[in-house]
Amino acid sequence: MSRFRRSYSTQLHQKILEAARLGRTLQVRIAIMIVSLAPTFFAVIGNAVGTASQEVIYATTPETLRGYLCRPSGAGPFPAVVYNHGGLGPVIGGAPQETCEALAAAGFVGFAPIRRQTHSMAGHLDDVQAGLDYLLGFDYVDRDRVAMIGFSRGGALTFMIAARGAPITAAVIMASAMPPPQSGFTLRDAVNVSIPVLLLVAENDTGSRKTKGQNILEGMRYMSQALTEAGNIPKLIVYPSHKGGGHEMFFTIGTYWIDVIEFLKKHL
Repeated sequence: MSRFRRSYSTQLHQKILEAARLGRTLQVRIAIMIVSLAPTFFAVIGNAVGTASQEVIYATTPETLRGYLCRPSGAGPFPAVVYNHGGLGPVIGGAPQETCEALAAAGFVGFAPIRRQTHSMAGHLDDVQAGLDYLLGFDYVDRDRVAMIGFSRGGALTFMIAARGAPITAAVIMASAMPPPQSGFTLRDAVNVSIPVLLLVAENDTGSRKTKGQNILEGMRYMSQALTEAGNIPKLIVYPSHKGGGHEMFFTIGTYWIDVIEFLKKHL
C-alpha cells in the first residue's frame, strides 16, 4: 500500500474515533460512509505500485534546485503535471513528494520542483518555469497534455505563469495566497488566462497562523470572479471546514483529490 494511501486511511479512522469519543453521531455516520466509499476513491486515483518518487536536480543556476519526479509504469508518452508547493522561506507547504506519487499512481508523470527557499518571491516564477521546462524535456511526456497544480504561494505562481502563456492546458489552484502587487501578482491578469481552471478551498480558510491572517476563502472567490469577468469561468469548490484553519486541508492527499483527478483526466 502506498504512503499516501496509508495516510488517507489513517485519517479516516482517526476521525471516526474522535467523533465517537465526542458523541457526534452524525459525524460518525458521515465518516463511516466515507470509509465505505474508499474503494471508489482509490479506484479513481489509481494503484500506487511502482510510483516511488525520484529526487532530481532540475536547475543549477543561480543555485542548485531539486525536486521529486514520478512516472507511471510503461513507455508513454504520458500526460504530465507540475505541482507547485506553498510555504515561506525554508518552510515547504503542501505535500510535494506525496502529490508527485499520487499523480503517477493516477497515470500522470508528476513533478514537484522545490523552489529557492527565500521569503521574497523574486525569482520564484523563474523556478516554476525552469521546472516546467525540465519536465517538457522528457520523451515520455506528452507535451500537448501538461497541467499545473499550485497550493498557497504555489497557487499564486500557477496563476501567474498561466497568465504568462506557459504551455500548459489546465490549472488546479488550491487555497492560493494573494501576494502583494510588488510580487508581480495581480488578479487583473485573469484576462490572460485562457485555460480551464479548478479552484479549491476550505470554507474556514479565512485567516490563520498558517496564512498569517490572510483570508484565503475571500481571495479565491475574488480570483473566481476575476476569471469569470474575463470570460473564463472556473470551477470553484468550497469544502467543509478542516483542521488547521482550513489551510492544512492540502497538506496531504485527501478526499479533494477525487476532484483534482477528475478535472485532470477531463482536460488532459
